[in-house]
Amino acid sequence: KALNALPDGPVDVFDTGNYLDVALISGSLSSSNMLAVLNGANAAVLGDEIIQFQTATLTAPNVYRLTDLLRGRLGTEHATGGHTEQDDFILLDSAVLKQGIPVNFIGIEKYYKAVTVGAALADADETTFTYRGIKFKPYSPVQIEGARDGSSNLTIAWVRRTRIGGDWRDGVDAPLGEESESYEIDIMNGLTVVRTLTATTPSVTYSAANQTTDFGSPQASIDINIYQMSAIVGRGYAGSATV
Repeated sequence: KALNALPDGPVDVFDTGNYLDVALISGSLSSSNMLAVLNGANAAVLGDEIIQFQTATLTAPNVYRLTDLLRGRLGTEHATGGHTEQDDFILLDSAVLKQGIPVNFIGIEKYYKAVTVGAALADADETTFTYRGIKFKPYSPVQIEGARDGSSNLTIAWVRRTRIGGDWRDGVDAPLGEESESYEIDIMNGLTVVRTLTATTPSVTYSAANQTTDFGSPQASIDINIYQMSAIVGRGYAGSATV
């Protein structure tokens, strides 16, 4: 378990300003050098965020302070600011077993029992879990930009990401990783969605006429949320920007 609420932090460089204290039920943690962490070492789930840590310092029996963190790994940037002191902490090592869950279980509450070696199924406590299909949610688009022409028509462009095979090895685009390329773009007025645009390429035009309909006149700046779409779970995570 976490012993402190990890504050929000950067996702594009090492977070050297924050720390995380964790108490382990079993096992131990160890430090790794920067290259090893960049290659995937010391990954863990904290709440809904996947983090990595470079330095693990034993501060009390079974209690470690983790520093030099990489945040928002594997598309979990949306979860960096929502931590509590009681977040579950699970080290993603060989002791973690993957359990495949059918797609048709998404959104359905099921009862599960975890039975340790030598124990009986009847003696194990049951717990409920609703599978959300998070692994199918597209990552948030990035590098969102806007450009206006002489008539105040706004062209919005972005860079998609992929859940599958995202390493840029050969200088060409990463594979799509979805059944088809599709996006929804919410035009925001405060917390209210005033219009949703759709696109099948990483750009869309928000015309001056539509801006006038939505706001009364063409706008100098507009808040937007962009979602890549999944054929299985619908919207992915939002890429937000003011353009």
